[in-house]
Amino acid sequence: MNRQVILCIDDEEIILNALEEQLDNIFGEEYKIETSDSGEDALEYFKELIDEGINVPVVISDYIMPGMKGDELLKEIHAISQGSLKILLTGQASIDGISNAINNAQLYRYIAKPWDKDDLVLTVKEAIKSFLQELKIKKQYEELLLLNASLEEKVKQRTKALSLADASKNMFFSIIAHDLKSPFNALLGLSEIMIENWEVMSNEDKIEFVKDIHSTSKNTFNLLQNLLEWSRSQTGKIQIEASNFSPYLVIQDNISVLLQHADNKNITVKNSVPENINCFADKNMISTVFRNLISNSLKFTSDGGNIEISATPIDNFFQFCISDNGTGMDKNTISKLFSITEKVQKAGTANELGTGLGLILCKEFIEKNNGKIFVESELNVGSKFFFTIPKATD
Repeated sequence: MNRQVILCIDDEEIILNALEEQLDNIFGEEYKIETSDSGEDALEYFKELIDEGINVPVVISDYIMPGMKGDELLKEIHAISQGSLKILLTGQASIDGISNAINNAQLYRYIAKPWDKDDLVLTVKEAIKSFLQELKIKKQYEELLLLNASLEEKVKQRTKALSLADASKNMFFSIIAHDLKSPFNALLGLSEIMIENWEVMSNEDKIEFVKDIHSTSKNTFNLLQNLLEWSRSQTGKIQIEASNFSPYLVIQDNISVLLQHADNKNITVKNSVPENINCFADKNMISTVFRNLISNSLKFTSDGGNIEISATPIDNFFQFCISDNGTGMDKNTISKLFSITEKVQKAGTANELGTGLGLILCKEFIEKNNGKIFVESELNVGSKFFFTIPKATD
């Protein structure tokens, strides 16, 4: 590291030599004593030192010099580096010159010529001490600013975490209090009507009631399944067990599970994912993602609609797309889909109910498997849900 500099300026060589000798004997081991015989040259040199990151604790300048006077020089130096301590050294300084240096350059001291060596050395020592104290204070202040910024960031993160935890808790209780209670009330009501009116009900009515009970039970089971998986994820009890697997087979399994729902609405579900590709992720988690996204598309696609699942290789990932020609969404709805703090509820085309929990669970599971999830949608045109997961390892 370059030594710090004490800069002396005077147009008389004998004065500069005396200053350099006296200061070098006392401060030479720690500071480099530099001299200049004009204000203009000294100013340029001072700028170079500052640009190179070299501290100049003390500047000692004569007042009466050809060209730039001492008070003007110190004023310019002060504008560049307020921390440098300025000393005016002369026997011919006017009151105006000293006042200018004091007011505009924060003059540290005025020393008359001829100076007393001990007085000069003591003045420079005190000036260096003040400079170093200011540096220390400045450093401590910057450290405090960094610490404060760090604490503020930690507070923000903690506040965000608490907010998410609170939102998770609210959603959890909302699902238990409303979204689970409502279907059970429906099941109890339907079964009670059947029990009380079994003898007088037609076979057609009985079949319709049984279908309603089955549909409600299936939706409630799916909700419970998502709720349990989400709860395990939130408590850290769910572990990722990544392995190579065929996404085509996982999709086929989920289509089979959801086939009755698709048949009830005459919706065609096409698996266009190649049979020969393999992924590396937690198979059960990804199966949950496919189940939720396909179920979601079924919910918001009208009778006779189409759903297609496809895959595209992108670098070391496969990007899957679940595309439908359903009701679609506006931009405001899309922005809230994957947020735990926003509740998005919309009835399906056959009045199917949902909580939004499935999509939140999808986001968590995809991110846990090093992927990303996003959606493209247009109102009354349809939606495309995309997510990526890594390709299989060799």
